[in-house]
Amino acid sequence: MRVLHTVYPSHAHFWPAVPILQALQSAGHDVRVASHARFAGSIRAAGLTPIALGDPEAEEARSRPDAMAPARPEQVLRFAEALGLDDEEREHWIAYYQMLLNAISDYIRTDLPYADELISFARAWQPDLVLWDPIFACGPIVAKLCGAAHARMVLGPDILTFSFDKLAARKAEVVAAGFPENPQLDLLRPLAEKYGVAVDDELLFGQWSVDPMPRGMTLPSSGVRLPVRYVPFNGAETVPEWLYTKPDRPRVALTLGESVRRYIKGDWGRTPKIFEAVADLDIEVVATLNELQMLGIEKIPHNVKPIEWVTLNHLLPTCDVAIHHGGIGTWAAAVAANIPQIVCDTDESLMLLPVEVDPRTMEDGTYRIGFEFGVSEEVVATVTTWELPGKKLEATPTSSYIVSKGAGARLDHQKQSVEEIRKMILDVVTEPSYKVGAQAVYDDWLAMPSPADIIPSLERLVREHRVA
Repeated sequence: MRVLHTVYPSHAHFWPAVPILQALQSAGHDVRVASHARFAGSIRAAGLTPIALGDPEAEEARSRPDAMAPARPEQVLRFAEALGLDDEEREHWIAYYQMLLNAISDYIRTDLPYADELISFARAWQPDLVLWDPIFACGPIVAKLCGAAHARMVLGPDILTFSFDKLAARKAEVVAAGFPENPQLDLLRPLAEKYGVAVDDELLFGQWSVDPMPRGMTLPSSGVRLPVRYVPFNGAETVPEWLYTKPDRPRVALTLGESVRRYIKGDWGRTPKIFEAVADLDIEVVATLNELQMLGIEKIPHNVKPIEWVTLNHLLPTCDVAIHHGGIGTWAAAVAANIPQIVCDTDESLMLLPVEVDPRTMEDGTYRIGFEFGVSEEVVATVTTWELPGKKLEATPTSSYIVSKGAGARLDHQKQSVEEIRKMILDVVTEPSYKVGAQAVYDDWLAMPSPADIIPSLERLVREHRVA
């Protein structure tokens, strides 16, 4: 069968799907991956065939000055109140409504060429199955126009479906408060109506979802779920010689994300504190940090090996512990390596706060539309930017899962002292119970169906849902 995957132009979105797409390809299916033209090289590097959308010389959608900006905090909180959310649920809503909805808007715009080009390709190629990144939300519209079966590729705890269910359950209260029944359907409506596609729940939920989250990391939500093991893929690189064998003393990986390394200056002061904590420990620390993340580091401890990039699938099997930012891809790589994890997390809300600044003097931890894509043009005027919380979007669910399983610890650089962090790292490195917990997490992970195992299920679902 012909399989089309639509994906946001980010490794954090593409890499989780690669093992499933490779399994489909290895089973004899024809696989194409559609994304922004600038991302075609990353798709080719994974051994897959890209469908390049838009002009590679044009600005990427999120870097455009007219890209959708985050909702104001007061609007986010009033909406959450109308939904009747408790404190934990409100954080899921903030992540969806204030963060993800912005990116979802990028590739469904009728004034940009991406959706039109994708629809033209799909009508000509006639895929049998469209697997769509929930953030590349034109996927279900494309599928309906060519009669393909279609499914969402869940990337982490499914806060989107969780939010859709809350909106449906509190429709009357939401409308009474002056909010739309579902803001994502409002964003999708212009593109759907342009092509005569019904605006319904299938545009939100898909016909089913491919979900790699184990029990304990899923959120209560409706919809059909096809579980799959999260097999980590983080690029194809040559293995450096120093990783051929494990070192004589414990090795700890410090890795703080593939995506945030492009726009978080100085890592919110977290890295200097961790460096100070490990400085006198009899361990080797491999810190996969770039120059931007290393800002503010005055002295690198003798036992820290900074290296800008190394594939986690090569590094982590040689390590005893991974310290990381809580990203799902890094979590999965550590699970697959069967090692304990220390997850960096804080107690602060995920809320983005607007601030008026001169862009030339932005402080650490600010978000500027487009900066992640390498756009940092000189701007003189004072602008509204957004101050980021000092943690990854998935940090809290990831740390909660690891701690609940006894497979590691939670590191809060805002509250814990250097001495407390030092003791935590030493405990996780030396205490056997954390290895036992990591083994239990690994066993649960291994018990989930592999990407190859779900191919027959995908084939059956396509037969059931494909429109002749």
